[in-house]
Amino acid sequence: MATWGLRLEKLLQAGFFVRGTVRDVEENRQWMYNLFDTKWPNMFELVHVSDFEAEGAFDEAFEDPAKVVEPVIKGTINSLEAVAHAGVKRYVLSSSSKAVESTNYNHPHHITSSMLNYEAIREACCEPNFDGLDRFMEVYSASRALAELAFWSWVGTNQPPFVANCVVPDGQFGRALDPENTASTFRMLKGAAEGEWDKVFGQVAYYTDVQDAARLLVAAVALPSLVNERIFAYCHNLTWNELRYKIRLISPKGEKLVKGEDQTVKGRDVFSVDGLIKRAECLARDWSARLCERGGYLK
Repeated sequence: MATWGLRLEKLLQAGFFVRGTVRDVEENRQWMYNLFDTKWPNMFELVHVSDFEAEGAFDEAFEDPAKVVEPVIKGTINSLEAVAHAGVKRYVLSSSSKAVESTNYNHPHHITSSMLNYEAIREACCEPNFDGLDRFMEVYSASRALAELAFWSWVGTNQPPFVANCVVPDGQFGRALDPENTASTFRMLKGAAEGEWDKVFGQVAYYTDVQDAARLLVAAVALPSLVNERIFAYCHNLTWNELRYKIRLISPKGEKLVKGEDQTVKGRDVFSVDGLIKRAECLARDWSARLCERGGYLK
């Protein structure tokens, strides 16, 4: 929710009215309206959608990946069909780096904008002979890859009257609007800083500032030049240990915040994504210039 909070803030700053879907409006009403409604009155609304991704589905991932994958795909298709009927002009899917590929240690290669994680799909559906965290991650990765595949297939088949873009973020760290309601990556960063490696799964590959990822999502909504494109919100390549070092370096309380031993590193994800980063940086600059022309500002 922390990453989505920043995305909502950037949309509101850009002058958009925002309607957010949640499973329980009452549970989220107070803290979300406290964040947004005071500064942007009557521009933010919560809407109840009970089960667009089955709650607790990951608990059953070990038994049947379909219980995870199918709700994610159906949720994506249902939202596309609803948008088509509502006369919406632009749709942006927030995907995941896991939809592109799984962690691939010590193997230099190049990421392209057309890559999808077919390996995770195959392993989740056809190779159930492993469990634990590896199983969890493969099923999760497969669900994101299949959801994005369904997204692009639906757009290609139906040729909808709206623009459909997709933002693909890797790890996201940075400013939290509400520290009490933080997303998993923020909790993992806290665990890494404190040397509690049982609370951290996997290695970091690329990451970006959560505000930059939010700006790219707004650009995908607002820039007329962005049409049916996949935008990669990747920036820096670091390990958890290097992030621990950064915290020590930049924070006055760094030595107290960073505790315990560094992580034992199995390897490093060393793929190249330079061209996609340059494209994202160009889009961010274009959106900044456009917002300034309209008399807006970026924070």
